[in-house]
Amino acid sequence: MNKKSLHTQHKIEKALFKLLETKSYPEITISQITRLAKVSRTSFYRNYEQKDSVISEFIKRRYDRLILDIKENHLDDLSKQLIAYLSYFKENPTIMPRLLDAGFEGMLLNEQTIYLNNLLQICHPGLKLEDYAISYQSGGIFMLLVWWVKQNYQTPLEDLVAYAHKHIMI
Repeated sequence: MNKKSLHTQHKIEKALFKLLETKSYPEITISQITRLAKVSRTSFYRNYEQKDSVISEFIKRRYDRLILDIKENHLDDLSKQLIAYLSYFKENPTIMPRLLDAGFEGMLLNEQTIYLNNLLQICHPGLKLEDYAISYQSGGIFMLLVWWVKQNYQTPLEDLVAYAHKHIMI
């Protein structure tokens, strides 16, 4: 993808998240997004099929970036990988609440499950799990994240990871 497209996508994502501060997701139009982002509708549709695609692509890029960070930092332990994952949300505390409020729980869980499967294949190729086992692990981690977000990240990250390591993770 070229730099201009990435820049346009970033502007559109930023505009959508800004609009989510004051409006519910269904109230937001593509016209409002493009106006705030200062891009044309043509530019929008060159990069996205629809409004939901903005969220979907944003999530996918974040997961791709997380996997790259895990590889670059040689985080070969699942607990360290979970710390990196959860830390992202704590360091960006408004993203998850806005996505949850917008009704993207299902999309988030599906993308997280895909991410977990990719992570396991890349970082733990010897670990062969059935799809249902990956879905189970992902669901537990996702619900732990949702709970943590809803209680405003009050519980220490180390406590969550210790719990997940003992009760959820492989």
